[in-house]
Amino acid sequence: MRTLFSACALALLTCSAALAGMEEPSPAVAAPEARDIFERGSKEFQNVTGAYFYFDTGPNNRPSIDYSLNSLRLGVMLNDPAGPSLLRGNFELLGEIFAGPVVEGPGNVLAGATLVFRYNFVQPHARLVPYLQIGAGGVYSDIPEKESRGLISLPVEFNLQGIAGTRIMLNDHWSITVEGAYRHISNAEIKKPNFGIDSVGGNLGFGFFF
Repeated sequence: MRTLFSACALALLTCSAALAGMEEPSPAVAAPEARDIFERGSKEFQNVTGAYFYFDTGPNNRPSIDYSLNSLRLGVMLNDPAGPSLLRGNFELLGEIFAGPVVEGPGNVLAGATLVFRYNFVQPHARLVPYLQIGAGGVYSDIPEKESRGLISLPVEFNLQGIAGTRIMLNDHWSITVEGAYRHISNAEIKKPNFGIDSVGGNLGFGFFF
C-alpha cells in the first residue's frame, strides 16, 4: 500500500510539472508612453492680464493712452515638435479675445479679437518653454478722435501684436505664463488722421493643456 501511494504521488508530481511546462509565460504589459502635451492636435487655454504703455513714434506731442487688458486664448498644436538643437519646436494657432479699461488718457475701454500664430521652443522634459508669436485682428474703443488728436479716428480699428513669452511648466497640464509685448492700433489709412497707438507692456497669467 505504501508503495502504491508513493507511486501515485510521484505520478501526480510528474503530471503537474509537465502541465506547468506547457503553460506559456504571460507577456509583460508595456507601460503606456507619456502623452506629449505639444504633439499635433493638443489644445491649450491661456488667461493672461497685462498693462500697456503708450510711446509716441511721431514728431508731435500727443496724449498718452495707457490701458490694461485681460486676454483669453484657445490654441491648437499644428505639428509635433521637431527641428535641430535649440530651435526644436512646433507651431500653434490661437484665437484670442480681450478687453480692458483705459487707465490713462482719453477714452474708457478697449475690446477685440486676434488671430495668433505662435512658435514654441520645445525641449524634451523642459520646465521652461519659450515662444514667439504675432497676431492681427480688430479692436473697438470709445477713444474720441478729437481728444486723442488723431491717434484714433474710428470706433473699430485694427490691432497688431508681437509677443515674446515663456511658460513655466508646473506639471503636464498647468503652467504660469510671462510675456513681453508690443501692440499697435490703427485703421490702415481707412480714415485720416491715422497716427495710431503704439504700446509696449507685459502679461502675466496661466495656461492649461488638454
